[in-house]
Order: sequence, then structure tokens, then C-alpha cells
Amino acid sequence: MNNRVSLYLDLLRFGAAFIVMLSHVAIERTSGGVWQWVRDLHIGSDSVIVFFVLSGYVIAYVVDQKREDKTSYMINRLSRLYSVVVPALLLTMFVDWLGILMAPEFYKTFWYIPFSNLERFFASFFYINQIWTINIRPFSNGPFWSLSYEFWYYMMFFTLFYFQGTKRILLTALVLAIMGIKLWLMAPIWLMGVWTYRKSQTIEHSKPMGWFLFLAPIALYALIKYFGISAALLEWTRSTLGPDVVYKWLRFSDEFLISYVYMILVSMHFLGLVTVAKDNLAWLERWQKPIRYWAGLTFSLYLFHYPLMNFFTAVFPGEITSVWRHLAIVVGIMIVTVLVGNVTERHKYKVRDLFRWLWNTISPEQPKAQTA
Repeated sequence: MNNRVSLYLDLLRFGAAFIVMLSHVAIERTSGGVWQWVRDLHIGSDSVIVFFVLSGYVIAYVVDQKREDKTSYMINRLSRLYSVVVPALLLTMFVDWLGILMAPEFYKTFWYIPFSNLERFFASFFYINQIWTINIRPFSNGPFWSLSYEFWYYMMFFTLFYFQGTKRILLTALVLAIMGIKLWLMAPIWLMGVWTYRKSQTIEHSKPMGWFLFLAPIALYALIKYFGISAALLEWTRSTLGPDVVYKWLRFSDEFLISYVYMILVSMHFLGLVTVAKDNLAWLERWQKPIRYWAGLTFSLYLFHYPLMNFFTAVFPGEITSVWRHLAIVVGIMIVTVLVGNVTERHKYKVRDLFRWLWNTISPEQPKAQTA
């Protein structure tokens, strides 16, 4: 992968995580409705579409370039997930407990699930918290829903890529049977990332076409927001299927129609990037070190920010509508993310070694371990 392409994608994924955080800080209970326009735009949920396409793109790249075998693929995916998932669940439980001690009234609400209900921990730990009609939030950590999607898309790719014939059909059918409708609806978005990577390896187009593919999606996205197309499609979905069906069966996949449009725009943007980055975007290389550093904290920021936001909202003094208070919440989230995220990132290789050891223990064959 061209270094500038890699740097741009790193910058994009951190930016998407940061936008998700800001869209949550804009929630009324945190900011008093001052930033409601951010919520109305749904840019946080739109950023998740970028994550899904980017995830499929990166996984296709890693498997293609590093020639991972079956064992290496599973070890690398599981170790990457659990190196942050476990700390995120423990951090959530800790800050929720501390928040309840300091401001119990704040947590007496519909969005908080007491951690005495430990099946919520294990449902999230084993990524079954969003399959079919299950909708389990691990305590106060709302964004954790997407990890169930991500994990099962890894499994779907595994069965499609590493098996052939009848075995591929049966194993893929099994994964799909476990996933359920919500995950089915968003699966094409993740697979679009896989397709985009493969297409980017062979695509040849002119510089003007490259710039068109790179910039047109940004303009089209702005027009979609300006004319309220995404909101209209969501309202149509709810009115057509009914609110009960949407809440029970679709939940976080309720914007699937506009998400299909967004996945095409993101794919176009990435395909244009391949051409644009050849002779442009040199400034990315000058900022390589900070871009790589913050990109390495993307996963931590995404999984840590919500319980931290709730905690700081509960305990920070000042008027709920104070912009300075909102800024303090964001700074507090970033400080904890850096402190804890750096520790988890440094130890992710130990998690990978643990999975290798477990595999060596239960399997007579030695894995061809590779780094991802």
C-alpha cells in the first residue's frame, strides 16, 4: 500500500472515531442541547459506515499482503479485538461504579444497565450482544454494539476466503445463521471494503478521474445532508416497517438504505485516493509520526469514550450548557484514552502471544504466526 494512502486512511479512521465521540458529547444529557444540530445530522452514525468499509479494506489488504494462513488470521483478529475489548469492558465497569458512588442520580436512567447483570459482560465478551433481536449494552457503553458486527464480519470473511466448495457454503451459512437480520443488512458495507481494496490493486484511471472519485463523494455527502435525504429515508423506513419492527429487528441497522449510498461514496473516495496519492498529499508524510500515533489509539478512543463521557458529565461542576464544560469533557476523555490506550497498545502483542500459546496447546500443528 502506498505510504500516503496508508497515512490518509489512518488519519481518516482517527478522524471518524473523534467525530463519533463529538456526536455523543452533543447528546442533550451531556451538553444540554447546545449541540443538537450535530445529533440531527447523524454524522456519528455515518462515521461508523466509514469504519465498516475501512475495516473490510484493511482486512483484505492484510490477508493479501501478509499471506496469513487460517490460524494466523484467527489469532491476529482475536488478539487485536481482545487487546482493547477486555480493557474497555473493565474500564466501563470501573468508571460506572465510581460514577454511581459520586453521582447516583445521574445513572438512574434507561441508558444505564447495572453491572450486577453480568451476562451483559459475557454477551459482549463473546460478541453475541447484537445477533438477531438481542440488543445488549455492556453497562453504560453504548458504542459497543458495533463490535458484534465487526467480529461476525471477520468470521464471514474467514469462511468465504479460506474455504472452498461445500465446506465454504456450509460454514458461511452457519455464520449467517448466527448473525441475524441486523448484521445481514450491514454486511454488504463491510464487503464493499474488501471489493474496494481488490479493485484498487488493478484500477487504472486518469488524474482528472482520480480527483473526481476523490472529491465527488464529499460534495454528494454534503448535498445529501443539505436536502435531508438521509433523514427522509430513515423516516420512510420507520413508517413503512413500523417503529416496533425497526426497533426490534433493525435497531442500529435502521439507516441501512442511506448506508448503502454512503458505502458507494466511501468506495469511490478510496479508489480516487489511490490515484491522487501518487503525486499529491505529500504533507501527510511530514506528519507521519503523529498520524500513526493517534491512529493507534482509534480503537481505544472508540470503546473508551462513552462511559468516560457519562462519568465526566455526572461529576464535572458547572452549567450543563457551558461550552467550557463540554471542552473539559472532551479533554478528559482524550487524556484517559492516551493513558490507558498506550498501555493496551503496548501489550497487544502479549495478547497475540497468549492466543498463539493457547493454539499450540490445543493443536498438534504449529501455526505460521504472522503480525497484522
